[in-house]
Amino acid sequence: MPVASTVPALVSPPTNIFGLVQYVAQRVPGYDFSEYLRELNSAYIHVWEEVSKLKNNYFTNLKTLTVTTSGYSFDLLYNTSAPGVLSAPLSNRLYQVSRIRVQPPSGGLFQATRSMSLTDPDFISLSANASSSPTQTGPYYWALTGRGTIQWGLPLAAGSTLEFYYTFWPLALSYLFSGIVSSTGTAVTGNTTNFTQLLQPDFQGAQPATNQQEELQAELVVAGETNGPNQIYRVASIASDTALTTQTAISPALANGSAYVLAALPEIPREHIRVIAAIALAKMYSVAGDDSRVNEWTAISQSNIQMMKDSLLERQSNNPPSKQRFPYGIGRRNRAFLR
Repeated sequence: MPVASTVPALVSPPTNIFGLVQYVAQRVPGYDFSEYLRELNSAYIHVWEEVSKLKNNYFTNLKTLTVTTSGYSFDLLYNTSAPGVLSAPLSNRLYQVSRIRVQPPSGGLFQATRSMSLTDPDFISLSANASSSPTQTGPYYWALTGRGTIQWGLPLAAGSTLEFYYTFWPLALSYLFSGIVSSTGTAVTGNTTNFTQLLQPDFQGAQPATNQQEELQAELVVAGETNGPNQIYRVASIASDTALTTQTAISPALANGSAYVLAALPEIPREHIRVIAAIALAKMYSVAGDDSRVNEWTAISQSNIQMMKDSLLERQSNNPPSKQRFPYGIGRRNRAFLR
């Protein structure tokens, strides 16, 4: 995958996938850029696996939905009839549900629920003797089945409110540079561009828009003039393939015909993004077989992962937690418990 030649190499530490690709390519030259991108995404999954083991990590969310059509089975990914229907899908990035609470249509306090296996005797007994009327009192037993479907022991009544706390998958990192752009203030207009293709078709709902927890973050890299070899602007929203806005005005404005790179950001703190590159480098050096740098970069990546985990835990030990994209933190100071 060629890089737009009119956009200079980034000289600052990498903050987005375009910078990570350049960082790795400078150390292991000679590969197609698609190979660097593939290894970096593989490394990103590795980082996600480590982060997702921590308490209250970057890949969790809390969402409240309402039962609009009574039923015992609901599709959490796309909200197709299963046969119950919710007010909206939970998330098509869903990985694991950690907790659910239920508030009956009559209101009152949220009630705890219990996760079970479909083969649990209590679940079988409850579902085998389901009331003809949807329950408003519980007990609320549930089990997750394949493809993001949740099944309840008793059907839930329409109007019930469900509070989900869950973990979600990371989005694949990519960057775009096809076409040309111009700008006025924060508005960027593209010509033969494909801004929305920064995300796969199934995840278009995660385009940058309102800074919600599961929206992708992205940066626009443009060739600089008076302010250095390049400029990086955070993307506020992507409206279409040919229109996006930045958080701050682009200065000086981009003349019609300007080159650019639109790049996704990993959903981890900026200061830890290079850990992704360290893991990718260890993987790429291993291709050479007996390259001595394999052990060196494996040790570097392991050290970086540990520092990242310590940093995230330290943020969460503050009261209130110091966080960005930590949706719901805790103030415990018992670090051993958090590990």
